[in-house]
Amino acid sequence: MSAVKLVAVVLAALAVAGPTKVPVGDYTYGLAAGGGSVWAGELTTGDVVRLDPATGKVLARVSAGARIFDLTAAPGAVWAVGNTSGTVARIDTRTGKVTNTVPVGIAPYAVAWGFGSAWVSNSGDGTVSRITNGKVVKRIKIGVEPNGLTAYAGSLWVSDHTVGKVVRIDPGTNRITGTVKLSGADWITGIGNALYVSQETNTVARVDARTLRVTGRVKTDKNPLGSAAVGGKLWVPCIDGGKIDVVDPATLKVVQRLDGGIGPIVVLPAFGHVWVSQTADKSLRRF
Repeated sequence: MSAVKLVAVVLAALAVAGPTKVPVGDYTYGLAAGGGSVWAGELTTGDVVRLDPATGKVLARVSAGARIFDLTAAPGAVWAVGNTSGTVARIDTRTGKVTNTVPVGIAPYAVAWGFGSAWVSNSGDGTVSRITNGKVVKRIKIGVEPNGLTAYAGSLWVSDHTVGKVVRIDPGTNRITGTVKLSGADWITGIGNALYVSQETNTVARVDARTLRVTGRVKTDKNPLGSAAVGGKLWVPCIDGGKIDVVDPATLKVVQRLDGGIGPIVVLPAFGHVWVSQTADKSLRRF
């Protein structure tokens, strides 16, 4: 049995047994792995919580802004979006301290690391901020409400939820080089030569990363959001349904439906587990 198949079998077995609740003290959104730890952004306190991945114990809390949304890992750091503070904080994963706080746009939503920069979608002013060496070096107009974004296949991909589209940005020129229409587009995950876009129409669309053509769709539970690739499958948290739909990316079929807890929003595979943040429960779920 190949390593990939073995991981898939083990994860499936763990999922059948049900997830473990990991108390963190507040409602959570973004997740990231870095510096040997799992990091979770808290929606109420404005803290980023550092967790021991083996025990789930809270090791530290770092004040990183107000209403922490998305997180992303970067070399030696975790970046955290402060949605109502309009900032992004860089946390050093060695010291656990904030080394830089960067003002971005209005109501920043998501952050991704790629091409030597942190990229932030600003859902309140229709822009994406590019941060290099601790400063905003470019602000790119996307549309009305940019939400999910990812660096994948040599490009930055950004969804515009209100307009209903995903745009491709060339990181060399900071220019939009392509667009695909997708109503309610939100989170974007890359697997192989395709992008899997969560749509708030209870659908995940598969988009060819080269041609920008929609090559298929899968119906999911209610309101799919921050998906991730796990053991060759796409794990899709459905925030309004409280489920995680495990999708085969080749067949676009839901092969398993797991208990996602209360308000599951982001999936993170890290340290031999799959972690799921909860917007309506003060704990994570760990599979």
